[in-house]
Amino acid sequence: MNFNRVFAIILRHIFTTMHQLERFFDVIISPILVLVLWGFLSQYVQNIQSQTLAAFLLGGMMLWVIFEKVSTDIGVNFMYEVWDRNIINLLASPITFAEYLGALIGISLVKILIAFTSMILMAGIFYHFQITALGFGLALLWINLFIFAASFGIFNVSLVLKYGHSIGPLTWILPFFVQPFAAVFYPISILPPFFQKIAFFIPISHVFEGMRYALKTGQFDVNSFWVALVLNIVYFSASVVFFAFTLKKALKSGRLVKLI
Repeated sequence: MNFNRVFAIILRHIFTTMHQLERFFDVIISPILVLVLWGFLSQYVQNIQSQTLAAFLLGGMMLWVIFEKVSTDIGVNFMYEVWDRNIINLLASPITFAEYLGALIGISLVKILIAFTSMILMAGIFYHFQITALGFGLALLWINLFIFAASFGIFNVSLVLKYGHSIGPLTWILPFFVQPFAAVFYPISILPPFFQKIAFFIPISHVFEGMRYALKTGQFDVNSFWVALVLNIVYFSASVVFFAFTLKKALKSGRLVKLI
């Protein structure tokens, strides 16, 4: 066995990992985020009843799936158009990019409705957990999650337009940077003071806080809903403006055609 050749292959993968986002995330960033997430969760579970904890965890996971799937699905579906070399066909058709984005959001909505319905049925059958007990409040929580996820997805598409398909892996990586600060499985109060300030400006952190409040008290947290909605309006507007600006620059420079 020639160890020089073995070392050459290892060295190649080291260099590739340092320059490809998905590999770097898998090796370095992902373990750190997992440790931070479950570290805060372990602090939280020490002083909480197991039955309440189970409801919080299941509810948090079900709502997180909505955000994670929608936010990544919009960007990934756009990347499929790039990978399938179909972007030129889209440009040649009468469809506008606003209509195309609307279609991507619509596709994500249909998919997540099917997935969420399946999760509700499975949680009820196997774990006797009924998130529908939140009533109309569940729909309001769901709306805020979906708006922020759509904003995230539009932002992801804008990044691809601006930096090219090499940035594509960010479409499914970025949501997990938000997760430790989003208070998915634990309250914001568990986080360090600086992290709490970050969490305040993340709309879905207020959604998950509202979910736990509703499960614990049986009442809807109106304040959390309105804070999340206002932040969502700001982020959605900013993502649309950023997309329009990026698309205009891409069309002017010819970068859009170069995506393929």
